[in-house]
This record gives sequence, structure tokens and C-alpha cells, in this order.
Amino acid sequence: MAIISNPRVCFSYAAYAKNIIAALRSLDLPVEEGLSDVEFSALESSLNFSFPPDLRSILREGLPVAPGFPNWRSASPQQLEVQINLPILGLCKEVSRGRFWLHRWGSRPDDERQAVISAKEFLKSVPVLVPIFRQFYIPASPQSAGNPVFYVHGVEVEVWSFDLAGFFQRIEFRRRDERIMTRDLNDKAPAWAATRARRIEFWTEMAAEVEKSKAESGAGKVGLEECMGEVARRLAEGGWGEEDVREMMDGCDREKITDGEIISDWEGVTCHLRLLSRRLLRGGWCTKDVVDSLGFSDEDDCYRSSFSLERTVKE
Repeated sequence: MAIISNPRVCFSYAAYAKNIIAALRSLDLPVEEGLSDVEFSALESSLNFSFPPDLRSILREGLPVAPGFPNWRSASPQQLEVQINLPILGLCKEVSRGRFWLHRWGSRPDDERQAVISAKEFLKSVPVLVPIFRQFYIPASPQSAGNPVFYVHGVEVEVWSFDLAGFFQRIEFRRRDERIMTRDLNDKAPAWAATRARRIEFWTEMAAEVEKSKAESGAGKVGLEECMGEVARRLAEGGWGEEDVREMMDGCDREKITDGEIISDWEGVTCHLRLLSRRLLRGGWCTKDVVDSLGFSDEDDCYRSSFSLERTVKE
């Protein structure tokens, strides 16, 4: 289903923002009143970044609060800070596992802890990525409209679209059991839509390196880590602090799945999810709260068929 049904071309960001918000509402996705200038100022002051102009126009027109969207009004500063820091945290976690280090940073320290400290120092200066929806982000700088949208998940970094308009052309939302497709809308692109991706310090090069690595290996990394990263993101959205999320995910990583047995990615996914859910249930959460926090449904790839909370409770 197209997110923009009006075929008229938009020539201003304000007009385009109105179309986007009207389209989201027409799909029965919850949208609250847009952010005020006072709210923008408070957010930018507490989170130390400025919203890019095109994203600001949309959020001023209306605030999407459907699952997956950051709730810039109701979420706590700690929750928002975790969401903003997830791309950097994901890279640092890969550094701690010895799976990521850039040549430009020089020699990797032998000590794991020192390697993470060094990586954090290098990454302090990279442009802040502002969350749009799930793992999709737009750089806060340069402070001009037309920045590309990146998909960032651990070391998986991809230029998803040339700009925000391209993002809404490609993205797919869900409404209960119905998929809402928003692609194939090139004929409805606004007049100012970008025709190439602007270079963004660090992130553009990261995306190029990932693409090159995929081309050389012939395939991308999928499976357990991708799913567990989604779990971490959903826990952050559910109100868990950065340290709590890291402790739970690391705790699951250390748990023994089975005595010395090598298992497939799918078996690993379901076992890790049971371990994480068991930790939440033992911490006093009810089954519904666990499901809501992790955000899983019967159609989710990392929840389907073999994972049952009822079974987890009994184990």
C-alpha cells in the first residue's frame, strides 16, 4: 500500500511533511500532535544534537508513536539516549568480540578493554545518527535537508536511501497482520528529492566497506546476531537502561546452550530468546509484558514456530 496516495509533486518540506503525516494517519498508525518549538529546544539541549530540517518538518507536523518509532515526547531522556547511542554501542560490542577494528585507527590494542576504550574515543567525533524508525537513522549533521538515511545494525551499515523522501518510498510498516508496503513511489517523489547520497563522515565509508566485504564474501551476515540486536533495541524502547540491556544480552551470550554441541543459527536464536525471556520472567515480569517489550508476534522471523513463552515459563 502506498504511503502517499496523492500523486502531486511537493515543492516544499512543509507540504511534504503534511502529506507524510496524513498518509500515516490514513493507515491507522498512531500519530500524536507534532512537537512544538519548546519541545524541540528541550530535546536538542538534553541530547546534544539538532534535528535535521527535513525530519524536523515532519515531527512538527505530527509525531508518529507506532511501535518502532522513537517517542520524542513521552520517552525518558535515558531511553532516547540509549536509542541514539545504539549504533555506536553496536560497533563497540563488535570491537569487544574482536570482530571489528578499522585500519585507520592504527594497531588494535591486545587488551580487550583498552580496545573498546580506544574505539569509543575514535567514535566520539562521528556524526550523531538520529533514529527514525527501528534501525534506520538520519545524520544530525550537516545541518541541512537531504542527508541520507542509514540502516545500522552492529557492523551492518547500509545507505538505505539518498534522503528522507527515499526512506518513506522504500520502508514497510505493519498494521496488525497486514503489511503496508511503501515502495515503488518514484513517480511521487518530491521535487527536491536527492538523486545521490550525500557523503557523511565515517558512516559513508563504513557503508562502502560493508558493501565491499559482502561483495567479496558473496553474502551478508544474518541470523542469530541480527535477531539478538533487534531484541536489544526493543528492550531499550521498553524503558531498560543501557547498562541493563548490555548486562542481559551479555548474560545470554555467556549461557551454555547445550553441553558442547554446535547448533544452527535458528536453534541458537530460539534458545537465546528463551534464556532472555526467562531472566525477565524471573525478575517479576508477566508473560504479556515480556511479549510486549520484545515486540514479537507470530509473524516475526525470530519468534515464529519454535519459540513459546508458555514453554519458557514451565522450564
